[in-house]
Amino acid sequence: MRHVKDDQREQKRLEKILQKMAKAPHVAVGILQDQPTGESFSILNLATVHEFGSRDGRIPQRSFVRSTCDAKRHEHIELINTLQNKIIDGKIGIKQALGMLGSVVEKDIVQAINHGIEPALKPATIKRKKSSKALIDTGRLKGSISHEVRGAP
Repeated sequence: MRHVKDDQREQKRLEKILQKMAKAPHVAVGILQDQPTGESFSILNLATVHEFGSRDGRIPQRSFVRSTCDAKRHEHIELINTLQNKIIDGKIGIKQALGMLGSVVEKDIVQAINHGIEPALKPATIKRKKSSKALIDTGRLKGSISHEVRGAP
């Protein structure tokens, strides 16, 4: 049996690394702000339930962020390589490159929702919504997907 050693020096070292990473230029994509809705169930709550499924299993996982990033991984890596070369050549800055990447990933997520996310809706849900498209009801979820460049000069 393995034992876990509580090493505060190691923990502090890891915390410093994480703090540096948070300050490093990056782009965040997804539901970035929890917009007030006047309801007890926010758009962030809704997105989380759809992305991972409900705890009770009544709402299945319909991942729209992770599944899109997985499906488009190679395309996104190609774009990152292209943008990286443009940065090195001095054609664009880091902030601009991250913004371009964020725009593409955001668009890909919205397109995935528009094309439909598995599993299919139950017949009762289709009847109630008058639509067979999962994740599209009022359009608030899809409209809340955005990107933001962080930590770039």
